[in-house]
Amino acid sequence: MLRHLVQQYKALEHNVRLTYVYTVFFWSSRSIILDQVLAGYIYVLTGSNEPVGMVTGINGLVRILVTFPAGYASDRFRRDTVLKFAGGLGLLCAMLSVSAYISGHMVLLYVAYACWGGYFAIQRPATEALFADSIPNGQREGPMTIKYILMNVAGALGPIASIVFFYLYGDSWSLSGLEIVLCGGMVVGLPGLIVLFFFNDDLAYENSTRRAERLSVVEDGELSDIGDDRSATKERSLLLQNDDESALGDTVNTFYCLGPRHIPTILFVTDFIMYNGGGMSISFFPLFFQNEYGLTPAQVNTLFVIQPALIVLLTSAAQRYSARFGDIESVVVTRIFASMVLLSISYARDHAFLDSVQRSS
Repeated sequence: MLRHLVQQYKALEHNVRLTYVYTVFFWSSRSIILDQVLAGYIYVLTGSNEPVGMVTGINGLVRILVTFPAGYASDRFRRDTVLKFAGGLGLLCAMLSVSAYISGHMVLLYVAYACWGGYFAIQRPATEALFADSIPNGQREGPMTIKYILMNVAGALGPIASIVFFYLYGDSWSLSGLEIVLCGGMVVGLPGLIVLFFFNDDLAYENSTRRAERLSVVEDGELSDIGDDRSATKERSLLLQNDDESALGDTVNTFYCLGPRHIPTILFVTDFIMYNGGGMSISFFPLFFQNEYGLTPAQVNTLFVIQPALIVLLTSAAQRYSARFGDIESVVVTRIFASMVLLSISYARDHAFLDSVQRSS
């Protein structure tokens, strides 16, 4: 079976293979350096929740500011060049982060995570675009699903490694232990950063296909003229068809004054609200469980091991629901359910759970 998996891996397109490798290594690292261990480290270092919010806010703000020029660069320049730049920036971020962990210097930590925000904004659009271009149109569902599963599995590997460390070397919120875990997480992410230097635009399926088509057309000038005429005619017919469809879309499938053309704006506003709410709540989950329930580092990491597994299981259930009732309906139901769960966590206090945790500690 292992041999069969190796053969399947070798059969993958070059950039697809590298994307999978990057996902495994860097998402394993990301679950350590950006989530529960980081929040605990900052709280133990400063004794306050405020710096945790500052680090998260600075990271998110820089990511927003860099997103637009990074997206432009991914369309304007070669994506492998953009990824090489992102890899260099990522290595710089890693050095700054390790220096900040060891020295305990908060200003340096702010600078490091501001650079991480820029890194994520530059790396992600180029990687996603090159990954999509490396798969034939109509065959992307399988590789996309594999990548999504790898993200969730890797998101659990980081907390699992943290649990093993804390059980071996002391399951307490000590500054030295948290520093070692964070530095170890950074080392895990280094292969993922190095992989970014080996992506290649020329090996992408879409680019190689276009190049082959251009060569075949150049071999026969008459064929080139015919192809141009046919493509121009086809393009004009498509434009006329799109005009008719857009005019029809303005009056059909509307809800009061909202129609299909408002969907991008609606999605942007809802995601903006949801992600802002997530930044004000999810980032503080480790501290909440640490302070309110007295959980140890290993116990907090156990929760973050369970989370990706539940995401994978519930995703399939959500897909079946959406196939039966509709995509929008499933999105609304899941977001209402998520808001209810968040409210229950905020106001509920399970004293039986708290007592059992204290007895086991």
